[in-house]
Amino acid sequence: MRASLGVCGTASSMVIVYVEDINDEAPVFTQQQYSRLGLRETAGIGTSVIVVQATDRDSGDGGLVNYRILSGAEGKFEIDESTGLIITVNYLDYETKTSYMMNVSATDQAPPFNQGFCSVYITLLNELDEAVQFSNASYEAAILENLALGTEIVRVQAYSIDNLNQITYRFDAYTSTQAKALFKIDAITGVITVQGLVDREKGDFYTLTVVADDGGPKVDSTVVYITVLDENDNSPRFDFTSDSAVSIPEDCPVGQQVATVKAWDPDAGSNGQVVFSLASGNIAGAFEIVTTNDSIGEVFVARPLDREELDHYILQVVASDRGTPPRKKDHILQVTILDINDNPPVIESPFGYNVSVNENVGGGTAVVQVRATDRDIGINSVLSYYITEGNKDMTFRMDRISGEIATRPAPPDRERQSFYHLVATVEDEGTPTLSVSDGGGHREERVGQGSSASE
Repeated sequence: MRASLGVCGTASSMVIVYVEDINDEAPVFTQQQYSRLGLRETAGIGTSVIVVQATDRDSGDGGLVNYRILSGAEGKFEIDESTGLIITVNYLDYETKTSYMMNVSATDQAPPFNQGFCSVYITLLNELDEAVQFSNASYEAAILENLALGTEIVRVQAYSIDNLNQITYRFDAYTSTQAKALFKIDAITGVITVQGLVDREKGDFYTLTVVADDGGPKVDSTVVYITVLDENDNSPRFDFTSDSAVSIPEDCPVGQQVATVKAWDPDAGSNGQVVFSLASGNIAGAFEIVTTNDSIGEVFVARPLDREELDHYILQVVASDRGTPPRKKDHILQVTILDINDNPPVIESPFGYNVSVNENVGGGTAVVQVRATDRDIGINSVLSYYITEGNKDMTFRMDRISGEIATRPAPPDRERQSFYHLVATVEDEGTPTLSVSDGGGHREERVGQGSSASE
């Protein structure tokens, strides 16, 4: 300030004017929108996300700024009101929400409390934090045995919400070695196929545990149950205990069991049920076979036997299963018919013997030989010959073995006796003893009676 003092001079003075601030400026953010891209969804609570900053040209409290999130935080974020640092206050999940748009205000601290605004855009980074999950908790498949190699059995399928990596499939360590030898799984498609010979008789049920893995920390597993169904691919097999050769007496009664055969079939159901039959050798239906318990064949006498008609049977026993078509196996059963003493001796001359002899012939002169046969065999056919009647004076003797009748040392004397009616008896050595007597055309058979011989 300057003042004039007339002609004598002037005077000056410094005047300082203070302009007092009024809160007429609003806070201004350095950016209208802040972005944090790729925040890890697994970021822990308290993780720093981004710092927003606003300035206010006013002074004093009018230039001090407080920050606040107005919307969009959804309980996941908080901001430090003094520094503008935004942090996480809850767990994030990309699969639930992939991004957030928050509105943030900056307010000065003097009336009329002017405000500035900005937006904060946050995107989450998807990570392998979700478990792989199978569509089904378990899978079941029923297959026929003997399937061709490469046949598809079942397809398993898993998914991951993360959907970041290719899911791969494998059998876990608990899947049996036998199952792994028969089945394989495509690591990419999850298709399980046959890679070995599937034989129900070696295994009819398999459990496969399949693991799905996307490279993350959380894998999943499912169980595949495979049932192997039977095919009629096995023929019956005769057991070593089956009778192959039996001997029975010819008087074995009808209905008597004489032999047993056993057979088994490793197939299942009707394919494993065995029925027996006699295919050949059963001449005149002498025997019949009855099946019991689908595995036992019992052979019975079906009609009276006669060793003298047939002494040996070779039976072809057939074991058939009930499959379609049936499978068969043969077994030979030899039946030998044993002799019993059921046939008496038969003297060859049906009308007896008429012979003449001179008197006074020397002792031991052959007169006649009685011949006989016996249809039995062995001891039952061994014959002995005796004179049982008409030889009271012992003029003749009979050779027990050959049946020859000869004179004794005392020769026949016509004047004493001119005619002899000798009765010859032939008996076998069986039990009971059978015999026949011939007295010149009159035959008599006896059972179990020894001869009263006169020689």
